[in-house]
Amino acid sequence: MKRTVIYARYSSNNQREESIEGQIRVCAEYAKAKGLRVVGEYIDRAVSGRTDNRPDFQRLMRDCNRKMFDAVIVYATDRFARNKYDSAIYKRQLKKANVELHYATEHIPEGPEGIILESLMEGLAEYYSARLSENIKRGIHESAQKALAVGGSKVLGYKLAPDKSFEINEKEAEAVRIIFEMFVREKTNSEICEHLNSRGIKTSRGNSFTKAAIPRIIKNEKYIGVYDCAGFRFENAIPAIISKEVFQMAQLEVAKRRRSKQAHAPRVKYLLSGKLFCGHCKKKMVGVSGTGGTGKKFYYYYCPDNRGRVKNCGKKHVTKNWLEDLVVEQTLAHVLQPDTIKHIADKCYEIQLRDKAGEEEIDFFQQRVSENKKALANIMQIIETGVVTDTLPMRLKELELERAELQASLQLAESSKALLKPDHIEYLLKQFMDKGEDEEVYKKNIIDCFVTSVYLYDNRLLIHYNISKTEPRLDSSELDILEAGPFDQRGDSCRYLKTSFTESTLSHSLYWF
Repeated sequence: MKRTVIYARYSSNNQREESIEGQIRVCAEYAKAKGLRVVGEYIDRAVSGRTDNRPDFQRLMRDCNRKMFDAVIVYATDRFARNKYDSAIYKRQLKKANVELHYATEHIPEGPEGIILESLMEGLAEYYSARLSENIKRGIHESAQKALAVGGSKVLGYKLAPDKSFEINEKEAEAVRIIFEMFVREKTNSEICEHLNSRGIKTSRGNSFTKAAIPRIIKNEKYIGVYDCAGFRFENAIPAIISKEVFQMAQLEVAKRRRSKQAHAPRVKYLLSGKLFCGHCKKKMVGVSGTGGTGKKFYYYYCPDNRGRVKNCGKKHVTKNWLEDLVVEQTLAHVLQPDTIKHIADKCYEIQLRDKAGEEEIDFFQQRVSENKKALANIMQIIETGVVTDTLPMRLKELELERAELQASLQLAESSKALLKPDHIEYLLKQFMDKGEDEEVYKKNIIDCFVTSVYLYDNRLLIHYNISKTEPRLDSSELDILEAGPFDQRGDSCRYLKTSFTESTLSHSLYWF
């Protein structure tokens, strides 16, 4: 039996421990049904899925690299991550460690359409997570206007008054002043931490200072009295710890240090990484950069067997942007077409019908909304009797904020359990054709969702897609037979790869499976 662990998470402090218990119970039942042996649990409480900064999630990823388990079960896709970029990165890490990822309440098979369905569901989770964030912002509108604390991490140098306004904590404020003073005197983050820790000064959580904490403190405008929250920004709204002059000097020092690091070019994302293979030797092609005589950077994909002293493969380098654009262009031409989109939508709908998710999470939030309504009604009855205390208005605000959060969470739970009908799926698939403002994100989404693998020759391109038609899935022997033939030419006749492709050769090189 495969060693299996369960990962559970809930987002809000307003949710209860029962949410975790429900997830664990459903995941355990799933493990039993699938014949998986549960050997451990990883749990993050009151931590958003929109960030990967989750203690037990990070511990899970570290342990997967140590081969401590063979499979992970999560309640649903949005428990793993509500950010598509994070989801892709960490799922690839699990796959590299040969660890399976299972969703207890969402049937997503290993087949081609399963990849597309999972991508759509992650996109919906990210969308509803953004809506949840907007609802919470509306719920804290009044508190933000009054510069009152609305949750989040404790800020070094401040404490909260009974009405949740900010007051200076003089002991911690001294640490803030030391940090700014040393920073503007060009002391490194390591030197600042070493000085603070040697004096026994602690962070707001009682821990020793680390280098990562210094930049966050230096950029925090609260220290000059600025309150910036939920889209509101007010000058001189809270007590200042640092003068505006010192703060401005610190920002100049930040800019100076940033310029010194600009010699390191930003990391380029190779969108076909892990999916691009040399057509001759079948090795994964790797992204590489080079600098021309003018100092301009060039980016390529190359076969590792055609690099170094011993060259065992004759495959030439190919320009990164040209190849990625070509794969996206062919995907649009062969996949994102009306008949194919309809085929995918029908397949994804069939998958959902096989295993519709349960209603445990919906029941939980419906109960919490009902409890919140009763609590609000009780507060209003007390106020109507003429009994008003200092704590009643504060409690009323808390309940109203809680109501906004719970209603948004209920909508998210209901949306994740609802079946995506074929016309809905068709609509979502068509959104991949919208370039939007970020073309790199547009190309990445298309490649991640639809492209399984790409085989590159000197004069032939073979693209495999996450789509099944009536033909069976090709196995490796059939793939080898298809790849052998008149298109496999390794000579020097195709010196410039861009001109070696023609419409006819490409039409022979695209296969569904």
